[in-house]
Amino acid sequence: MASKGTHAPEMGPTKQLARWIATVNRDEIPHSAILKAQELMADWVAATLAGSTEQLAEIAYSVTDLVVPELRVSTLLTQNLDRTSPLQAAFVNGFTSHILELDDVHRGAMFHPAAVVIPATLALGEKMHVSGLDLLTAIVVGYEAGIRIGQAAGEAHYETWHTTGTCGVFGAAAAAGKLLNLDENAMSWALGNAGTQAAGLWQFLEDGALSKPLHPGRAAYSGLLAALMAARGFTGPHRILEGEKGFLKATSSQYEPSAVSDELGKTYRISDVSIKPYPSCRHSHPQIDAAREIARRPDFNPLEIDSVHVFTYGAAVAVAGGKGHYPSVTADAKFHSPYCVARTLQNGTVGLRDFDERVIESDKYTKALVNRITIESGDEFERRFPKAWGARVEVRMIDGRLFSSEVRYAKGDPENPLTENELYEKYSDLAQSALGRVQARLLWERLADMEETDDVSTVFEL
Repeated sequence: MASKGTHAPEMGPTKQLARWIATVNRDEIPHSAILKAQELMADWVAATLAGSTEQLAEIAYSVTDLVVPELRVSTLLTQNLDRTSPLQAAFVNGFTSHILELDDVHRGAMFHPAAVVIPATLALGEKMHVSGLDLLTAIVVGYEAGIRIGQAAGEAHYETWHTTGTCGVFGAAAAAGKLLNLDENAMSWALGNAGTQAAGLWQFLEDGALSKPLHPGRAAYSGLLAALMAARGFTGPHRILEGEKGFLKATSSQYEPSAVSDELGKTYRISDVSIKPYPSCRHSHPQIDAAREIARRPDFNPLEIDSVHVFTYGAAVAVAGGKGHYPSVTADAKFHSPYCVARTLQNGTVGLRDFDERVIESDKYTKALVNRITIESGDEFERRFPKAWGARVEVRMIDGRLFSSEVRYAKGDPENPLTENELYEKYSDLAQSALGRVQARLLWERLADMEETDDVSTVFEL
């Protein structure tokens, strides 16, 4: 789409990013990035289907409006695979995909890209009947935009703002704008109006509130809305990232604008995205991995634990350190590393059942063990963060023996990836909570062949 601007802005990071999004050709994107997007989409679909069965998802469904049949063009990833309008599908699928804490994450940006980028892209792609390759190309572009802006905003931003909501909205706008074939001027409008809607604060964690899945749901909706309006000539600020009253200055005390354009089009950040094997905050995963290694040792008995000391990086303590109290609800437990470590030491791993509120409340040994677990920042882990999210767990037994395990890269990181069988097992377990076994398998086969699909609107017709 060609557009006319009111004036020509200088080539700052917003304009550089908009130009790249508008002009990059799918043939210029490495095939490895396309395949990674295909893998991450299958992972997101599974997390979304499973999230749709949770009671919390009913709230999102209940506030969506009924739409006339002509507007029901985008799939809701639920048991019935109903259809609704693109904006409503983007919101609901973004919301439900983040409920179980099983969606992907980028360490450097501290951001869950799939929960925002893919629902907006899929909703619009189905309406437009785009090919699978075009959909995956747009997803790669959306990941690139959101991750780079997250890296530019930096750790200072993450202290107060939930990056998945604030930076994810740019990724959704970029991906949708790519599908709409916006030129660089219109794309800068889309990014500008995405940024002016950016939101998501960590206060919900302090108060034990349910707000977290609202952030990606709303960001997917807002990013798609910004792109759709730009396609119709609705202008937005051309310098939303770098401007004096722009996103970076408003939300971060230590931002780095060059991170937006550094190696843009040469290196693809999607290759650095991690897949989560456990349904808890990613900051807890290296600690879970270390606890799993200890629990597997033949001479380890969890009933003989005297104390547990966890060393990790500061952000993990701040976000998922447990705040010094035992969790009372699912949302708290998922952000409570001592609880996750205690359950892992007892059972050898941690899964969805461990976050059932009946389990949280009733297991007296877990409560007692959590009280004997301390967590603190370790200098070696702080130095490596955010490139590496590591941890060390030390378990002192009643008889004085010490079990210790250190993890530099958690399971699911690019340096320690899930195997193909592990990816399918995760997908199958989650997808079958909403679909039957046969349907789940058929959908997996279609997702695995997404690159060759002629029309993405047919993928969920099972």
